[in-house]
Amino acid sequence: MNKEEIILHVDSRSIRITHPDKVLYPSEGITKMDLINYYLSVAPDLLRLNRGRPVVFIRFPHGLGKISFFQKNVPDNHPEWMEVVEMGKYKPVKYLILNSIADLIWFVQLHALEFHVINIRKPLWDFPDWMVFDIDPPPGAGFEQVRDFAMAVKPVLEESGYRVFVKTSGKRGVHLICPVVQKYTVDQVMQAAKDLAEKIIARFPEKATLEVRKNKREAKFLIDIYRNRPFQTFSMALGTRATEKASVSMPLSWEELKKTKDPREYNIKTVPAYLRKKDVAWADISAHATNLHIFPAD
Repeated sequence: MNKEEIILHVDSRSIRITHPDKVLYPSEGITKMDLINYYLSVAPDLLRLNRGRPVVFIRFPHGLGKISFFQKNVPDNHPEWMEVVEMGKYKPVKYLILNSIADLIWFVQLHALEFHVINIRKPLWDFPDWMVFDIDPPPGAGFEQVRDFAMAVKPVLEESGYRVFVKTSGKRGVHLICPVVQKYTVDQVMQAAKDLAEKIIARFPEKATLEVRKNKREAKFLIDIYRNRPFQTFSMALGTRATEKASVSMPLSWEELKKTKDPREYNIKTVPAYLRKKDVAWADISAHATNLHIFPAD
């Protein structure tokens, strides 16, 4: 072993980390080892929310600001202890199934700065456990506008019987998550999400749209329900984003969201200390799984 590599022992796994001092976020001087230490520090909370989910990743071989690429398939040289499941609607993909924080660290070694997940969880691959609404702001909207609109949307979802959880996307948007009983198909969850989005648009016709094309949606917020389509992804809760400060997609209470003016305040330097003081806001999310409102309960 030379001076430019270490062997890291995580969850009884040995992971070779080359160039641990390589800077991946230049403006903040954040190194590969800093990123690894972040994931080690938030492991219990991150795994509670994401264990058993298929994960995809965005790699930056030379660090932020350089070339990057979105990767779905796990490389063929992955460790034998890593769980890989082949799934796909049209073209099969070899997905990483997140089981331990060692899985993410192995990909940080490959310079993965972002991880995205699917709203399904093993072993029930055909039945989502989350219904996802990605609130995507119009050009020029500040975070406070996004925050306030998300807070206005919350009661519309609650009126249909859902418990609504919120997280920052880590960039400009906000994700609203409604846990659902894991017995409905992807198509049924998508149908329910569309019905709810139409209720939101009816309540806020001047502010909300389902139109994806930015040149067609004017100054409206996109209610992106398309994260609920088969094998679509969204930023992983407590996962890092490819931003200058290494911001984190942060699960929050609604009171915390109300006080948040800039989502970048949640980053790899601040989130570990935050979690040492209090439990992650979504600690009991699974206990609030709800039947879909447009289908009769058993």
